[in-house]
Amino acid sequence: MDQVSSATPPSSPILVVDGSEMAQSARRELCNEAQRRGWKLVELGTDDGYPEIDIAAARHGADIVAFAGPARSQCKAAVVASGRELPYAYLPAGRRDLFARELGIDTDDVVRALGAIEDCCEYYVDLAEVNGVTFANYAALGLDCGPARPNLAGFASAWASTSLAVYNVGCRQPTPRLHWFPGSGRERCAALFVSNNRRRFEAHAVGGRARLDGGVLGIGVLEARHDAANALDDGQPWRELLLRFFEVDSGGPVRADVDGQVMLLEPPMRFRILPRALRVRVPLRS
Repeated sequence: MDQVSSATPPSSPILVVDGSEMAQSARRELCNEAQRRGWKLVELGTDDGYPEIDIAAARHGADIVAFAGPARSQCKAAVVASGRELPYAYLPAGRRDLFARELGIDTDDVVRALGAIEDCCEYYVDLAEVNGVTFANYAALGLDCGPARPNLAGFASAWASTSLAVYNVGCRQPTPRLHWFPGSGRERCAALFVSNNRRRFEAHAVGGRARLDGGVLGIGVLEARHDAANALDDGQPWRELLLRFFEVDSGGPVRADVDGQVMLLEPPMRFRILPRALRVRVPLRS
């Protein structure tokens, strides 16, 4: 990532907190520390989303938007920061927080990460979108995905600079009927993993990203076969693509995993990269 600038301490920051997966003591400690530092708190309820965050940013005249919580809801805050052209700071949700690790943020201490926002530099990173839903990491069709520790021995030397963030993936049953459009044709596929930027695809794992500002979708396609549900077990290779736009069709709504949030997407499903859409604050390395 190309550095934009060294960041100045915020004067009107807001912290968006989704505490649905936080321990009560950790959530309380974070909120108390944010208030001590003069941050305005926006605590998300079950049904809260972009409008509540946007209203809070406008009301408080925010000059930075920070988020603490699970990956499945982080884009609610990121979209507001992007739309208002404000810097975005991401606080890790724990050691398995892959996006935080890819940004180079210490995942062991969320309160320390909050303080680090005041001693940071800024970078532009990409976001991606499917049917109007923005995501920072991935969207998967026909797959179950979850974060896992990487197998260092499995990474080729060409990917030595790649983040160690890894997802375990497996085909869902029954597999959806998907069609994609390579060139001018139309082909069936059993599953898709669409990433914000390029990733490494292996049998049951999808590796991390060497960069977050490459301006492309990193796409892994599992072709449709007779026993598609066992495609990964049988060693079927991924077909890898790097595109800025990508379209998938189906005979009806498809269950999708978008950054850990399960939703139904209506066909056609149109993916696109949003280059340099988000200005992120990253702690300065000592």
